[in-house]
Amino acid sequence: MTSHLLPLGDTGWSVWRDVLLRTAGFPAAGLDRFAAPEAAAVADAVLAGESSPELLDKALREAFAESSAAAGEIAADPLLREAVTWQNPDMLVALDGLLRTDPAVRNVRRRKRELSLLRYWQRYCGKAETIGFFGPVCWGTIDPDDPRTRLTPGPALVRRRRVHFEAWALIAYADRVADDLAVRRWWAPALQPHLTVRDRQLHWPMHPPIALTAPEARLLAACDGRTPAVVLAERLHAEGHLRGADDVYLLLDRWVERGRLSWDANLPVNPDAERVLVERIAAIGDPELRDRVGTGFDRLRAARDEVAAAAGDPDRLAAALAALSAEFTAVTGRPATRHSGQMYAGRTVCYEDTARDLDFRIGAPVLDALAAPLAVVLQTARWLTAEIGVGCADLLGELYEELAADGPVRLADVWLLAQGTLVAPDGPIARAGAEFTRRWAELFGLRDLPADQVELRLRAEDLAGRVRELFPADRPGWPSARLHNPDVQLVARSAEAIDRGDFLLVLGELHPAAVAYDSAVLTPFHPDPAAVRAALDADLGPARLRVLWPENWPRLTTRTTYHLTGPDDRQLGIDTARGADVDRLVPATAVLVERDGDGLTAVFPDGGRWPVMEVFANLLGPLLLDSFKLLDPAPHMPRITIDRLVVARRTWRTTAEASGLAGHADESARYLAVRRWRAATGLPERVFVKVGTEVKPCFVDLTGPLYAQSLCAMVDAARKVGPDVPVVVSELLPDPDEAWVSDAHGERYVSEIRLQVTDAAAGRSSEESR
Repeated sequence: MTSHLLPLGDTGWSVWRDVLLRTAGFPAAGLDRFAAPEAAAVADAVLAGESSPELLDKALREAFAESSAAAGEIAADPLLREAVTWQNPDMLVALDGLLRTDPAVRNVRRRKRELSLLRYWQRYCGKAETIGFFGPVCWGTIDPDDPRTRLTPGPALVRRRRVHFEAWALIAYADRVADDLAVRRWWAPALQPHLTVRDRQLHWPMHPPIALTAPEARLLAACDGRTPAVVLAERLHAEGHLRGADDVYLLLDRWVERGRLSWDANLPVNPDAERVLVERIAAIGDPELRDRVGTGFDRLRAARDEVAAAAGDPDRLAAALAALSAEFTAVTGRPATRHSGQMYAGRTVCYEDTARDLDFRIGAPVLDALAAPLAVVLQTARWLTAEIGVGCADLLGELYEELAADGPVRLADVWLLAQGTLVAPDGPIARAGAEFTRRWAELFGLRDLPADQVELRLRAEDLAGRVRELFPADRPGWPSARLHNPDVQLVARSAEAIDRGDFLLVLGELHPAAVAYDSAVLTPFHPDPAAVRAALDADLGPARLRVLWPENWPRLTTRTTYHLTGPDDRQLGIDTARGADVDRLVPATAVLVERDGDGLTAVFPDGGRWPVMEVFANLLGPLLLDSFKLLDPAPHMPRITIDRLVVARRTWRTTAEASGLAGHADESARYLAVRRWRAATGLPERVFVKVGTEVKPCFVDLTGPLYAQSLCAMVDAARKVGPDVPVVVSELLPDPDEAWVSDAHGERYVSEIRLQVTDAAAGRSSEESR
């Protein structure tokens, strides 16, 4: 059997044979639609005293006329309209407004619509994000024996589409039908996932147990999330604990009101929610009731299927989504959207994921060029996990000693006390992150560089010894920390250019201690998901420990969860939450923490033993990305290149106030402010800008008047929050002309390769710990 791992040169690290490609859904050339180099030249001449304001006014009128015409063409593009329909159907009003009005009449309303369109357009053309068909994913392989990188696009943009309900929408339907007690009694009540009943007491974190009456103890102990309430009522009545079914239902309601019990369909917040709801409805014992509930759900599913069938037709899609929303409101009595304007929020009833119509294989030259410089970065990632592991272990040890003074220590209490301290500004993660950045600066000698240095070129061979001195770590900080996910962009004009060696590599983000290949968004499109799980088992052992997150956990949506579940996996209940997998659930109040040599071990009721750090790894994962910052927030940092890998793009930092971009009254003044800022700072014409009040960076062509209006508007809004809101600029690399992924028509697309890297040095695996 072929191993899933390939050696990363002779570095001792291994990279997975499988590789993931994320791409934009619109050609990179679209970023140039709103560029205006002629207007920029006139504006620069005005600032230099070499031209007149009248000439600038004329140049801007012409540039705005061209951008307004481009906005109209884009607004009519069926692909753009389909993308916007999926993401924000209300934006269609703005698109239609652009099409109805004269592009020469740029009143306030049209200007706002053009800016709104621009913000969607720059994202669709310039960001390799997984956002439906306008950000499709694609799985390929690395072949170390092939000297060629092979790229074979199919005739279409996407090959596979999947439309899922958002879990919140199905939960809303299940809750609505459960307003009828006749339905609700067929849902299985469950103790909240972090609680346990023992010795006629209800145990909960950081509090003395709650004393229970005999009927309460019997009832709560029987609420296992599997047994319908109607069956519980029959059992308890037969056993003589309560007089009748109504008394059981009343007692259930009381404990639900106290927040200790859930009594609903117990749907998971993941794409399996639909399958689980089908099973819940099928378990309703009353045929007439089951048919009624099933009929309502079938209406929703039929409307969802119409949405899926409308792919490629924006008008049909808009109508199908509107019909689904109307059907949802009709059967639930609730709005069909939530969390308006928020990202990572699962706002609508359903969503679409897609796979790109593309086959690709990365050849040996890329792997060879990546090996040595990436190993430098990976050594620092290992050190970061080790440092955080030590800091967290010290903190957890202190908490353990305090709690142990009063008797056996429960994991629930350690978790509750630790989570706030771990993420505090002076906590172990923040301290390790600050020291990590300081050591990177020392490794590169950044303090001694001239302020205007454009690029720092280094050799991995020269850095190897020094990186081991500054980042001394011979193993990761916890078992699952041996996996890392770097995002790498290829700078090349084509696959053939890569074969000739005419390419550069750019490190985007490195996600330390992360397992991106187990993802509800990405993994289902792999040709053999079971093989991915088997490969993970080979690296980490056959069991995973998953935390059941509370409903209000940041970025918890149907898509942002794991996909691959194994028979030995366990789910840890740490707080009030929906959707427990009752066959795998272990309440944190039932888990004890014990000393095990120098470390702490979580001892599960079945005798299973897990390193406590592996438990907290579930919490640490998202935080490590924020800690993995290579550079200080200096006003200017050069591009840093190790061999052929750019590990840091050139960046500039300022604030909303200091940039000089805020507070300008008209379009001409804003444009001149942008050109003045660009000249004073020495910025390239095309950059990415991250304003501190925005969630994501955006592409800006500093020659484009419409881009200038958008940038100034963002900085204006930021300055209202505070004058010191950061504004961070990074160079555009790769340039759109150097986007190597193309479609069947020769159009180029922004892309990034996500790798999964395995550390040869590993902590104890979960299986060894058990």
